Amino acid sequence: MIRYTLRCSQGHTFDEWFASIGAFEEQRDGESLRCPECGDTRVHKPIAAPAVNSSGRQAEPEPATCGAPGCGGGMCGMP
Repeated sequence: MIRYTLRCSQGHTFDEWFASIGAFEEQRDGESLRCPECGDTRVHKPIAAPAVNSSGRQAEPEPATCGAPGCGGGMCGMP
């Protein structure tokens, strides 16, 4: 499933779920997709900016755990 944030021609935004991009396009082109606020069928998917890490740092990896009882509490033999 894909969640899109959509906008109608009146400027209302709303989220909808679709099985694929094709399912979204089919509903949009068939005018079965409507704005829940005003009922407008002129709905489009605004261009979304990708998520960007502006700090320049990479996220720290999660520490590895083996899953054994006591793991993470200083009793695990895993380094």
